[in-house]
Amino acid sequence: MSEVSPPPRRWPRLLLLIALSLALHALLVDWGRRQIILPGATQEQAMTVELRPLPPPEQPVALPVPRPTQPRAAKPASRHAAPARRSEPSIEPPDEPIRETVEPIYTPAPEAPHSAPATATATATASDDGTGKTSDGKGQGTAGAAAEGGQAQSDAPGKSYQTSAPPSVLLRYDATGTKDGRASYGRGSIAWRNDGPHYSVEGKAKVLVFTVLNFTSQGDLDGNGLSPELYTEQTGFKSATNTHFNRERNVVSFSASTTTYPRRGGEQDRGSVIWQLAAIGRGDPAQFRAGAVIDMFVAGVRDGEVWRMQVQGEEDVTLPIGQLHTWHVVRMPKPGSYEDRVDIWLAPQHEWYPVRVRYTEPPSRGGDFIDLSLSGMEALPP
Repeated sequence: MSEVSPPPRRWPRLLLLIALSLALHALLVDWGRRQIILPGATQEQAMTVELRPLPPPEQPVALPVPRPTQPRAAKPASRHAAPARRSEPSIEPPDEPIRETVEPIYTPAPEAPHSAPATATATATASDDGTGKTSDGKGQGTAGAAAEGGQAQSDAPGKSYQTSAPPSVLLRYDATGTKDGRASYGRGSIAWRNDGPHYSVEGKAKVLVFTVLNFTSQGDLDGNGLSPELYTEQTGFKSATNTHFNRERNVVSFSASTTTYPRRGGEQDRGSVIWQLAAIGRGDPAQFRAGAVIDMFVAGVRDGEVWRMQVQGEEDVTLPIGQLHTWHVVRMPKPGSYEDRVDIWLAPQHEWYPVRVRYTEPPSRGGDFIDLSLSGMEALPP
């Protein structure tokens, strides 16, 4: 019988080698972890050192503290400087250059009190310094700018004039002028009718076949001279407008606006004002003297104002009808106004009829004009 040999003793050695190998790997892994963590810890210490707080500033901001007080101290100086600029000379156009030719302006004093039943109420001033006061310090009647729907002053208390309305007549005119700066020619006419208690005026101006101006005025002849009731005006292709002088409510009103004025007597419209001047001249020629001033409230198509009528003096004018001796009267609007300048030449030897009338726009509206020169006249029945 054969013997079984015992197993070799290699296994305990093999197991020991494996255990030693595992122990070495464990040591290597631990050593490796420490090597990796150490740099990280060093980097954290470096970051901590770099994040130190900066030292506070040395307070340079304290230097500008007084500066805000400097503008405050300078403001009163600028406020005092503003009035100094206002005192500089004005560059606006001179007030009413027409006065250069009529100085001194004065009102003729009648030799005796007016006793005629027909008188025209108007304001005659001895002098005007541009403030709306006469030489005696009293305020004269003015028509201040009225807001839409408001009511303005229309009366101009002052001197009463003798009046005598001229007889009925048809006046024909040659019309010359400019339209948009270009010369234009045409014809015009004014039909004046006086039947005693009433009057009517109808005026037309045509260029070629176009009517550039058409107006009518009608009313009574009373103690104020001409007393209008209704004024109608149409220019170019615009719609006609009406101005009412309501006697029942004593109000002057307009179809083109809601502005109203109290009616106190003596108010005129654009068509009647010329014939009111003629009535004053016929009532007493001595009331016309060079330099005399007559103020009348005149209503237009939207509002009204006091027209200053300045008597330039006597002039000889050459017209299509011939040479005539006239009184030249000018309505000069205020500087900056959009109203027309109106020149009127009245002929005493022809019942003080207006033998020439010229309307001139201000430069702000183009400066066009229309000039009506008498070419013929025809008596009309009352």
